[in-house]
Amino acid sequence: MNTASAFDKDTLIENVCERCPGTCWGDKSICRVHDLHIGSIKQCQEWDKYMIDKQGLRDHDGQLALTDLEPAMEWLQRTEEEIRDYAFTIREINRIKTYLEDAGEGTVAAYGIDASQPKGKGATGDKTHQEVVKRERYWKRLKSLEESVQRVERAMETIKHEKERAVLDCMIDGVRMNMIARHVGVSRSYLNDIKRDLIRKMAWAMYGEDQLKVG
Repeated sequence: MNTASAFDKDTLIENVCERCPGTCWGDKSICRVHDLHIGSIKQCQEWDKYMIDKQGLRDHDGQLALTDLEPAMEWLQRTEEEIRDYAFTIREINRIKTYLEDAGEGTVAAYGIDASQPKGKGATGDKTHQEVVKRERYWKRLKSLEESVQRVERAMETIKHEKERAVLDCMIDGVRMNMIARHVGVSRSYLNDIKRDLIRKMAWAMYGEDQLKVG
């Protein structure tokens, strides 16, 4: 997400740039840090600090408004982690499914009549119980992992911009950010802008207004 679009740019210039020692304020209004005219700057760390201090974030089109920055950032971070863990999650789903298939139906019998039969202390009954508990834990984890994959895949379909799709695919494949910038043909700074917009859109598609409150 571009900082300029996430927060009124005039407010940022007035409250940050005019007070910044890196700004040659005057007729030219050139930022020595970015080597750009103030009006051409799209992203600045000092703007981010200002917004965090204010504990508020508003999107220019009203699609996403985060009135409490800290919990919103937690959901954005969770979204990014699910994207980066996507390939691992698929492998883990396959591993768990293979285990459950290999375990077969033998252990399932412990839920039926066999479960009510007396077992000798420290004998096979204990091992069977442990295996049942393990299988139950695996089933729950499998469900959670599959839900994560489905969330990511549904959200992926909402991303239409080609460069955002390319960045998303590279992130899923575990490509490093400097390599992604080179692949897409943009600077690392501009890639960060693309990534912020991408994560915001994915978070909205994955979790919606239940977690990302609309103001």
